[in-house]
Amino acid sequence: MFQAFYADVLKNNQVTVDPTNNAQPTKLIRDLTGYSKTKSNKHEPIQNYQISHIFGRTKNVFAFTAPWNIVYMPKMLDPFTGHEAKGSMIDEYKDLFQKQSFKHFEPLINDYNALITSPSLVDSIHQYLDKIEQDKNLDGKDVSKLRASILEEITPIIL
Repeated sequence: MFQAFYADVLKNNQVTVDPTNNAQPTKLIRDLTGYSKTKSNKHEPIQNYQISHIFGRTKNVFAFTAPWNIVYMPKMLDPFTGHEAKGSMIDEYKDLFQKQSFKHFEPLINDYNALITSPSLVDSIHQYLDKIEQDKNLDGKDVSKLRASILEEITPIIL
């Protein structure tokens, strides 16, 4: 349903699902850093690291492969950053890490925020959501889930 959303709102029919949910970010960070988790003649090897999205938003086409949103994270930190990580210590770590990343990439993140909060995009999103809620061919539960996901994913980075 996200692909239909992007096709309608952004007029982009080229959005595809990343088969591993990290193939494109992995390729991008490898090319940007020169490090690779797999053997390569072109890149330096890196072990015990995984790709992580600093600010999440993995269903957001603007943030999924944004260089400011992806990082090689030591695997030993996964308990602090993984999807299932919970607790006050986790929240504190994520907050500090995100603040540091925001500070480092602030101009790029501000550009993203300006785009994502532009009145024309916001209006298009709400028009699309209103339209699909009226579509009797769509399951109401699916529409509600999509609405919640879009409103969670297509948001500015605010710390």
